Amino acid sequence: MNLAGIADWEPGFPFKNLFFGARPWLTRNLSGKGPHDTKMQEFFSFDDDGYPLEVPVFGPGAEEPQAVFTYVPNVRSAGRYVLLYDGEGEVDGLAATKVISRKPGRILLQMSHASGDAYEAVVINRSKRGNHIRNIRLVAESQERDNLQDKPFLAEFLDFCRPFHCLRFMDWGATNNSLQERWTDRKQPSFYTMVASTGDPEGTWGPPPSTFNYKFAGGVAYEYMIQLCNTVKSDMWLCIPHRATDDYILRLARLVKQNLDPGLKVYIEYSNEIWNWQFHQAGWMLRSPLAGALVEAKGGSPWKDDAKKEGKDHPERIGALFRRAFATWEQEWGGSADRLIRVCAVQAAWADASIRTVRWCLENGGVDAISPAAYFGPDKAIYKKWDSFGEQLTPDDVIDDMEAVVRALRTGGGLLEIVAFAKQHGLSYVAYEGGQHIQPEGQKELPYAPAIAQAQAHSRMYDLYVELLRVHRDLDCQMFGHFSSVGRQGTRWG
Repeated sequence: MNLAGIADWEPGFPFKNLFFGARPWLTRNLSGKGPHDTKMQEFFSFDDDGYPLEVPVFGPGAEEPQAVFTYVPNVRSAGRYVLLYDGEGEVDGLAATKVISRKPGRILLQMSHASGDAYEAVVINRSKRGNHIRNIRLVAESQERDNLQDKPFLAEFLDFCRPFHCLRFMDWGATNNSLQERWTDRKQPSFYTMVASTGDPEGTWGPPPSTFNYKFAGGVAYEYMIQLCNTVKSDMWLCIPHRATDDYILRLARLVKQNLDPGLKVYIEYSNEIWNWQFHQAGWMLRSPLAGALVEAKGGSPWKDDAKKEGKDHPERIGALFRRAFATWEQEWGGSADRLIRVCAVQAAWADASIRTVRWCLENGGVDAISPAAYFGPDKAIYKKWDSFGEQLTPDDVIDDMEAVVRALRTGGGLLEIVAFAKQHGLSYVAYEGGQHIQPEGQKELPYAPAIAQAQAHSRMYDLYVELLRVHRDLDCQMFGHFSSVGRQGTRWG
């Protein structure tokens, strides 16, 4: 099961401490008047856990002294919550978050958790330098005395996770467009939020991230991922950030080896869909001197130009990057390597490129599992049919067409070719993601879109999923990573 990312608006929030779902700090005028966010974050100094060392501050050009505030999850139950903190200063509620009572280090709050536009927020109006506000915990009143270090997760979240024998942490780790590079800069368990900031450091798609943004790289701390797996006895699936240094990869391997329950396995994957051009890691891979050097070291020619600015042969580049990560884990895990599953994630729709990537791994040290995605959805012929139906398309029409798509998975296509290659070379077949991917063409608001929306919750969707799982079981799929756990329905379906 893929676990959904951490955000204040997403249902299924996993932590007792709601502040772990806080956004990166925003700034406002101390009086509360003026712009919603004055964007003065760069003028604050922060400790290693993300707390400002002093509030308020004066920013250049600011109308008045600046305070910091953040939004926190509004997806729990309405009621009384307690905000606990260390240090000296003044903390208050904003938006729907109302103060009932306060004393130093403890504020009793009333929170509506009405979702929608009823935002919950917290502001630090004053924080004393030398004893600044820090170690904020925001919990339900009934959980005030809980040991958040030993038992950080909500009971209902643990109950949700227990049936799954493997948990993939791609979104928890903010893998796509990751900013992580050095181990010393990774997210620590003591950091105030487990929400991540991502971006494009090269600035190829827009302005590069600010120094402030980099403080939030990394998503959920690895220690919490390990603790969750140990608690629910599920194997762990980690996605290694594409920019991670050799030292980062080594220390991550060591952390997991030292702390993961010895009865559990760990699946390791390099980044996520590093061939997918909608993610920054794909462009990075094609331009990467590191990937180029790894391919050249094995006699390849990974560049289109003598200046080595424009890369080519991305399947081999990807294979080389996978093997670099695998080799480090192999070295660190040594005699425990039977618990280590080296996963080469590939593109199901492009069998030739996928096989080239896996072959590189096989010829340069090895791999244990090949992993295409296992989605199903409409193709161009089906979209053309749905266009002709327009508003007359029904949810049953959608399910009928998808049943045919799932049946066709048994008869041919790139997936069968990839699975056959895996069997030929003694590799396991696992699906890193999978499920229905039914959405209007181009994710547009088209006349037939209402039928697709209704199909999502149609009773026959259950049967469709059962058949999908049967198909992959019959293909000897060893692990099916459904995408994803719990999320709020937005304007897109699938």
